[in-house]
Amino acid sequence: MNNSKKISLFSAVTLGVTAMIGSGWLFSAQLNAKLAGNYAFLAWVLAAVLIIAVGLCLSQVVSVYPVRGATSRSSALSHNAVFGMPFAFANWFGVMVTVGTEAQATTEYLSACFKNSELMTDTGLTLLGKIFAFVILFLYLVINFYGVKLLAKVNNTITALKIFTPLFTIVILLIAHFDKSNFNLISDTTYGVGSALAAIVGAGLIYSYNGFQIAVAFASEIENPKRNVPLSIIISVVVVMIVYMALQFSFMGAVPHDLLTTGWSSLNFHSPLMNLALLLGLNFLVILLMADSVFSPSGTGYTYLGASSRMFYAMAAEGQMPRWAIAKLNPIYNLCRRSLFINWGLVAIVLWNSASWASLMLIVTGYHVIGYMAAPVSMGAIKPKTRFVGCVVFIVLAFVMNTLPHHDLAMMNISIMALMFVYGIIQLTKKVHIGVLFVLISPFIIFLWLLYAFAENPVLLAVVAAVFYLLITSTRFVEFCKKHRGESASNFDEDFGH
Repeated sequence: MNNSKKISLFSAVTLGVTAMIGSGWLFSAQLNAKLAGNYAFLAWVLAAVLIIAVGLCLSQVVSVYPVRGATSRSSALSHNAVFGMPFAFANWFGVMVTVGTEAQATTEYLSACFKNSELMTDTGLTLLGKIFAFVILFLYLVINFYGVKLLAKVNNTITALKIFTPLFTIVILLIAHFDKSNFNLISDTTYGVGSALAAIVGAGLIYSYNGFQIAVAFASEIENPKRNVPLSIIISVVVVMIVYMALQFSFMGAVPHDLLTTGWSSLNFHSPLMNLALLLGLNFLVILLMADSVFSPSGTGYTYLGASSRMFYAMAAEGQMPRWAIAKLNPIYNLCRRSLFINWGLVAIVLWNSASWASLMLIVTGYHVIGYMAAPVSMGAIKPKTRFVGCVVFIVLAFVMNTLPHHDLAMMNISIMALMFVYGIIQLTKKVHIGVLFVLISPFIIFLWLLYAFAENPVLLAVVAAVFYLLITSTRFVEFCKKHRGESASNFDEDFGH
C-alpha cells in the first residue's frame, strides 16, 4: 500500500482510544464499584497492565508479520490455520458481536429518556428499539464501505467528542457533589484484591479495554508498524486508563450517601451516569450524555465492524473460511467488501436475538480472553526467547478466564468444541489425515476443559496452563504444525501487503 494512504501513529492511537471509549464507560463505573468497592481503582490498573502485556505480545508478532487482521491470524502464521482456528474464531466472534452491543448500548441509554416505553421494556428492546438499533448498524456499514481513509477522518473527529464528554462529566460530577464518606463504607471490608481480579471480567473492564487490538487489526495499513503498533497500544491504553479511573472516582464520590446504606452492592441504576445526573438535577449533563450515548458506542461500533471484517478476511486468507468467496480486496478502497457485508449481516442477527447490553457483555468478554491467548502463544513460537514472558501472560489469562461464571465457561467450551468438530469434518473432506487433525485440534480443547475442571484449584490451574503453553510453543510441536500447514500463507503475502 502507498505510504500516503497509510494510517499515522496519531490516527492509530485515536482508533484505539475511540474503540475503548465505547459503551463501557457508560456502564462500567457502577459495575466496578458494586463488585470491587474501593478496590475498583486497582481493578482498572490490573486490567490495563494485562491488556498492554497482551498487546505487546501481539506487536512482537506483527513486527515479523505486519499483515491485515493479525489479531485473528497470528496463531495461523506461527503454527497453521487448523491449530489457529479456535483462537481466530473466538477473537473474530468477540469483536464482531461487540458491534451489536454498541448499537444496543446507544438504544438502551436513549430509552431512559423515553422512560423505557418506546425503545426498551423490562424484557429488552422493543420492535421500534431494534429498528432504531438497525439504523445505527447501517451507519457503521456506510462509514466502513468507503475504506480506511474515510474511517480515519470520521474517527479523528468523533474521538475528540468522545474524549471531551467523559472529561466534562468527571469535572461536573466532582463539582456538583462529592461525599468522601462514600470511600469509607463499613460494608466495604468484604472487598479485597480478589474483588479487583473478579471485576476485571465481571465489571466489563476487559470489554472496555478491548479496543487496544484495533491497531493490530490494521497493522498492514499503519505507517512503520514495527514501531507504531506497540506505541499506539501503550499510549491509547494509558490514556483510557486515566480517563476511566478519574470517572470511577467522580462517580463514586457523586452518589448520594443515603443510597449506600448496605454498601456499593445496593446500587442499581439502569443507565448509571444519566440516572445519577438526573438525581443531582444536572439536566445539561443529561443532554450531553444523551448525545454521547450515540457518539461513544458508535465510534467503537464502526471501528469494530472494520476490524472484524479484516479479521474475517484474514481467516479466509488462511483457509479457515472459503477463500473464493471472501479473500478478495477492492482495488480502490483496499478492503474486502464481501467480508464487510457478511460481518454486518451476522451482527444484525445477533442484535435481533439479544435482550440487553449486560446480557452479552460477559460472554463477549470470555471470547475476547480466549482470543487474547493466541498472542503469547504466537509470540513464543515465532520468537522462542520470549517464551518465559509469554508463559506468564498465558497463565494470567487462564486465571482471568477462571473468573467467568462456571456456566458461561462451559457454554464457551461447548461452542468452541462444536465449531472445531464441524471444521474438522471439513478438513477430512480435504484429505487431511485424521491423526494429524487430532494432534492439531485436541490440545486447546483439552486445555479449556481442564480449565473448567480445575476452577477451584489455582495451583493445578497454573500448572495446566504452563504445561499446555510450553507444549504448544515447543520447537517440535511448532515444526509439526508447519510441516502440515498445507498451502503456505506466503502465497498470499502480496495480497496482504506483507
